[in-house]
Amino acid sequence: MSYLVIARKYRPLNFEDVIGQEHVTTTLINAINNNKVHHAYIFTGPRGVGKTTVSRILAKALNCETGITPKPCGVCKNCKEIDLGNSLDVKEIDGASNRGIDEIRDLRDDIKFAPASCRKKIYIIDEVHMLTNQAFNALLKTLEEPPEHAIFIFATTEINEVPATILSRCQRHDFKRVSSNINSESLRNICTAEGVQIDDESLLLISRSGDGSVRDSQSILDQVIAYCGTTITIDQASEALGIPKIDIYFDLLDIVNEKNTGKLVEYIEKISSDGINFVSYIKGLLEFFRNMLVIQSTGNENLIDLTSESINKLKNYTSKYSDKDILFFLDLISKSNSKLKSSPFIRIEFEIILLKILHYAPVSKIEDILDKLTAVTGDFPVNLDDIISKLSIPVKTDRSVEKTDNAIVNTEIKTAVSEEKKKASDEIIISEPKAEVIEEKTQIEVLPEKTTTTSINISTILIKWENFVNNVSANMPNIGNMLFFSMPVGLNENILEIKFDPKHKIQRNLCETKIKELTNEFNSFFGMKNIKLQINEEIVNDNERILKIKNNQKKTQEEKRKDLLEISPELKFLFDDPFNCKFID
Repeated sequence: MSYLVIARKYRPLNFEDVIGQEHVTTTLINAINNNKVHHAYIFTGPRGVGKTTVSRILAKALNCETGITPKPCGVCKNCKEIDLGNSLDVKEIDGASNRGIDEIRDLRDDIKFAPASCRKKIYIIDEVHMLTNQAFNALLKTLEEPPEHAIFIFATTEINEVPATILSRCQRHDFKRVSSNINSESLRNICTAEGVQIDDESLLLISRSGDGSVRDSQSILDQVIAYCGTTITIDQASEALGIPKIDIYFDLLDIVNEKNTGKLVEYIEKISSDGINFVSYIKGLLEFFRNMLVIQSTGNENLIDLTSESINKLKNYTSKYSDKDILFFLDLISKSNSKLKSSPFIRIEFEIILLKILHYAPVSKIEDILDKLTAVTGDFPVNLDDIISKLSIPVKTDRSVEKTDNAIVNTEIKTAVSEEKKKASDEIIISEPKAEVIEEKTQIEVLPEKTTTTSINISTILIKWENFVNNVSANMPNIGNMLFFSMPVGLNENILEIKFDPKHKIQRNLCETKIKELTNEFNSFFGMKNIKLQINEEIVNDNERILKIKNNQKKTQEEKRKDLLEISPELKFLFDDPFNCKFID
């Protein structure tokens, strides 16, 4: 006698045996019990999840000789004929090979006749989406008002290709992929019945390989049993299917942590010599990083199909990578996978993928970048002679003051500067720039102690502005550094207007967040009580500044890239996504 494969030998014979589709079987059982069976059903879902099997069970339930029952006997003539597929009244039609209008016309002629031995004449059309538009149109009227003895059951994996006119005449049931845990338990029962010993890891491997399809998983189990015999271990199962074990991915992470290119080359050679398919390896690696991301972001172990031992081991590695790093790996692998499948140099493409993972640069957090930006400083000038020369430009003192008053204001400023120059040191020491971002530590000689006054003008503020900024830097270093980018422009009704150039938006925003503290510092320094500060955004010319700013920051990666490509446009391929080329200082 010929061998009967597991997928056919253990095919469910009643609704209770169907796994993972309780939402469908419960509905059908209730419909049968309450005599509310529809005249047309459409079952949709992935392959191998029970659509045709449930169709046969429903046909038996309606035609069993013991009566209409959700638990057909399975031993009467009608049940046996339906199980064997040779019943005259239950016809299974392949929609792929009987897709034309002529076949549908034959069906319409046949449906008029009463059933030969069963209660109902049932037409099961598999892959119904393969019918032509003409065939669907010919079926519409019959499908909407079939004879009382006829029932249609359609099955399809592509529900979107079925016309809406057909869907509206059918009761739709969506079949789901079967979870690995449920599928593994079903495979365990089959192995017990077959006298096969198998470990949990092998069951999970087979279930995952089936990708939610019960039939595919059972076919894979058949293959593994043929290779391993009655005792199956994870090593044998992996070897039989050409699927790498999860341990091989942990070995990869160890090499990535060491940044050891030599070990990676040896690792790839071992994969190749073990006969592991590169595409299968990449598919498993993609799933491995996905599991890492799930564990790190949710901590829910039920969302991944791994043994408890593998999950605990995975948790030890997730702490070494941020979610952005893992997302980078997932994006890199998914984009490179299609190139790997089509490349004539598949091993080289495979090596490139793993080398990119090995030499990845950890993703910087935006918070860290902002912290660095807030500490940016440059060269701040500060010779009193320079200040005098810069104060010759018009200064806003009052919105109502005419331009003709600028000369008077300039004269007052120069006079005040001369007086201050006699009191202050001849020159303020200029801080030397450093290669990295540092806090400004400019040495200055403090001007004479401030005295309490009842009034102040913009001239005095401009003369003493640098000393005020350095005073703020001593008390609030970060905010003081930001004030070096400011420019006082007018004093009107006890409101001092300070402007920042639009390109220094970050510095302006930070000063605005500390406006209350800055106001207190200003009033304390100048001996005032009621002056308020108002920060605006307005273009500031370099020749207008009291404190000059030199941009000593290093060029960004983008600036360096543009400079390089202007010189050598042929090097553009180095920066094409996903090859993330970068400059190293």
